[in-house]
Amino acid sequence: MSTQDQRTAVVTGGGTGLGRGITRALAADGYRVAVVGRRQEVLDVVAEETGAHVVVADLTDPAQVERAAGEIVAALGAPVDALVLNAGGSDRRPVETLAELAEHWSRTVSQNVLSAVLLEHALRPHLRRPGGRVVAVTSAAARSGGGGVAYGSSKAAVNRWIQALASQVGSEGITANALAPGFVPDTELYDGGMDPAWTERVARGIAVGRVGTPEDIADAVRWLVSPGAGFVNGTVLEVDGGRVVRV
Repeated sequence: MSTQDQRTAVVTGGGTGLGRGITRALAADGYRVAVVGRRQEVLDVVAEETGAHVVVADLTDPAQVERAAGEIVAALGAPVDALVLNAGGSDRRPVETLAELAEHWSRTVSQNVLSAVLLEHALRPHLRRPGGRVVAVTSAAARSGGGGVAYGSSKAAVNRWIQALASQVGSEGITANALAPGFVPDTELYDGGMDPAWTERVARGIAVGRVGTPEDIADAVRWLVSPGAGFVNGTVLEVDGGRVVRV
């Protein structure tokens, strides 16, 4: 396959957890991938594994987003087929004062909402027409409320934004969807240190009898960015084993 014919993808928050799994899957499928994140060291590991191009940027900073978009376009050298907006996080520090509460909400919204909105806007002129795909990785917490009020609310905001975006870009042959994972303990969101007994208890409450893996989420992304998902637009796909976890 020539470089011009090779499909291209951008994965944000691609250095660890779900983003790393998504990057691996798309690279295995033959995509040329640009992986974006704040930490050079973890991105370099993924680049060694997959051949992805590394772009280091804080996607809550408009100036860094503008620079990152330019680097992505220069590196991929083609329209972007798949934009996977996976960057985000949960601020678990204790909150006591009003100032701390304001900082907590501001940081959470910036990490989960602004990081997606800014890069999508910067790259929108470069999405393939027709055939471009935007996938925002949100969370089952948007519906269940897990992870804290600010986190769940920020993910719900991304779901609503995706629905609005789908109506804006659909006429250009671009789809926009959200993917809401359930409980996937093998990510930095849970610090990789869940109590095994607690994890087993959660698994028993999931219809398929197990917790999720980054590969489960990556496989769902593979479908959403594929040509076969061209009539799926503005949806929130819950990948949670049959249950939005409430524990």
